[in-house]
Amino acid sequence: MKNLKKIGLVSVFVAAASITAYNYSGETIEDPVVKNPTFLFLSDIHLDSFTDTTDYEDDTGMILWNAFLTKADAVIKKNDPDFIIYTGDLPSHIACCFAIPESARIAHNKNMETILSGLRDLATKHKKTFLYLPGNNDGIAGDYASYADEKDSIPTDLVPEKNNPYPALNINKTGTIAPVMVSNPAPKLGYYSARPIEGLRVISLNTVIHSANYFNADGGSQYADAKQQMTWLANQLKEAKSIGEKAYIAMHIPPGINAYGYKNNGLNATNWKKLPAPNDWNNQFLSIVAQYSATITGILYGHTHMDELRRLYDASGKNITEIAISCPGVTPIHDNNPGFKLVSYDATSKELMDFTTYYTIPSSSVWGDASYSFNTNFGYDNNKTMYENLVADSLDSISKKMDVIFWVDRVIPKDLEAKIKYDITPGIEVKMEQ
Repeated sequence: MKNLKKIGLVSVFVAAASITAYNYSGETIEDPVVKNPTFLFLSDIHLDSFTDTTDYEDDTGMILWNAFLTKADAVIKKNDPDFIIYTGDLPSHIACCFAIPESARIAHNKNMETILSGLRDLATKHKKTFLYLPGNNDGIAGDYASYADEKDSIPTDLVPEKNNPYPALNINKTGTIAPVMVSNPAPKLGYYSARPIEGLRVISLNTVIHSANYFNADGGSQYADAKQQMTWLANQLKEAKSIGEKAYIAMHIPPGINAYGYKNNGLNATNWKKLPAPNDWNNQFLSIVAQYSATITGILYGHTHMDELRRLYDASGKNITEIAISCPGVTPIHDNNPGFKLVSYDATSKELMDFTTYYTIPSSSVWGDASYSFNTNFGYDNNKTMYENLVADSLDSISKKMDVIFWVDRVIPKDLEAKIKYDITPGIEVKMEQ
């Protein structure tokens, strides 16, 4: 257990801004000036490069894609984040499912190449380390497929290197560019660890492997691959602890419940495949996190498309070992507003401190200045870590506050209330199965 780590931080990291932005729900808000070091957090763009326009329940068309790139470029220029991390799902949902195999795969690969090249070029322009990990829509062989397809090809193979030695990830194919890459033991499985700044190890998992919908296009074994990844995760944290590094764990599909659709799907909304205890992947992960809670200073995920968070517990079900934060999707396919985050962290402890979510409406050709601060929205103490603030709050209080930002600060129209079924509360608390 962290035991609040006795951090005692005195950092002041968010100050009042000089720029007034417009909130699409009608409020006038302040665009925060971030004082602490930051990183850019992106996920779930789901690009449809064959479509220009975007509306709610659509994937990202080219107008929104270009508006996002312009906004991300501006945020990087203003805040100079230390690195960029993308937690999976690049192409549109339509092509990924391969209803018409050959034509769908061509479309899928085109979307992948467009988005990976765009993100690679954005990171290269600003000389930022860009870390990408796979989502369930990214497999070349289809939705929830293994990272490598039947021909042993992986998504980053689609990006031409040109004169840039770093295809897509700012890490070369052999993983030998120091000091970024730390461990890349199984490139065809899609997980690795990297050191974007000194003292911080980002452990990038491929949690698609843990999904009940997963299938091995490359002929491997889901159980064996998942077991190998869990063992590797524990060893990475052990190594980081031994040399005094802090660690972020990044993934696409988080453990626990998917709040979107929970009321309709019940237990079927569980994100990871259930196995008999003690082999259950959810339990194993929580056990590892509890063991290395002093080393882990943040958990990042995508997949849900919403602005949400989770509290992870130890075996007792009473002690919160770590907190996890999502990145909303740029795609508005779940009736959410498109969004992405700038996350601030303490320079010494590497603990997550706050985040700013930048968002827009799907049909806008310009992203605009709408944004909100997590601490401001939740009424939290800026001098405390996110972990400290969330541990001290009640489940009911967190659920009510998260409901405000869940749809990325969108008020759901009355005609959609009957259609949209969700329950935030079950997804917040991630506990071991008994």
